[in-house]
Amino acid sequence: MAVPYFNPANNFEVQHEGSEALAINDTYPRRFLARLALHTTAKFFDRDGPCVPITKHKILKTGYSVHLTEAVTMKYVAQHTSIPVPKVYCSFLHKNRAYLVMERIQGETLAAAWRKLSKESLQKIFSQLKHMIQELRALKPPPNTGVESCVGGSMYDSRLPHGTPRFGPFKTIQEFHLWLRRNLKATETGDHVTQKEADDVRAMIVKQDALWPAPVFTHCDLNPFNILVRGDRIVGIIDWEFSGWYPSYWEYTSAWRGNLLRSEYQGILLSLLDPYPEELEMERTRCKWWGEW
Repeated sequence: MAVPYFNPANNFEVQHEGSEALAINDTYPRRFLARLALHTTAKFFDRDGPCVPITKHKILKTGYSVHLTEAVTMKYVAQHTSIPVPKVYCSFLHKNRAYLVMERIQGETLAAAWRKLSKESLQKIFSQLKHMIQELRALKPPPNTGVESCVGGSMYDSRLPHGTPRFGPFKTIQEFHLWLRRNLKATETGDHVTQKEADDVRAMIVKQDALWPAPVFTHCDLNPFNILVRGDRIVGIIDWEFSGWYPSYWEYTSAWRGNLLRSEYQGILLSLLDPYPEELEMERTRCKWWGEW
């Protein structure tokens, strides 16, 4: 029986507590040079959200939602797959904020390159992307893995209504589902909904509480802005901040949520993923009441 989940770190002030051991190459010279670059060389480049180029070949990511887990995730993917991810030079905490210094991959986003690419080039790119997704799916979770980051810790997803600053980890997929629906039980639908709405919610809960296969490693945000290309070759998959071990359907349903304004790309991406029509309907119901759909 799944138990209610209460996030002990549901504020930005304590989200980094206990994560110090996740730092990579955390030396004083690296910390000093990284922070110095933010106030000097970074001024010569355009900032892109939390990502600040500090040299032609390095970029620094920092901000309230940035966590050391992302750097560890990129290192994990680089070590266990052939997927091109930014090399992590160092990561550290300073004054309750995470700093990630990583490779600045030379290329342009698929979103920017889309209209310039031929149909044949796009086909080559999506063939590569399909292989990369298969590599992620081939990763084996450690024994007793639930819904969690690659190091068994908390996760982040700004698209989830209560997914910031961090959430999880969850021992089971059922616990994750219970958290997603705010601990609602099948007997608690109330009398403020129609009979059909109540039936839909109960059907969702039955599906969510069923037995599930082991979680799979998931990027969670494979939108065209997170895919870097040069010509017809993928040279980088970036922004691993949402990633972790999730139910097998999560990449598929996340593609529906995350690409509603990019229908052409969405259709192609969905064709590369194993379809989960029942789970998609389950997610539609959840998002109607507890989400952003």
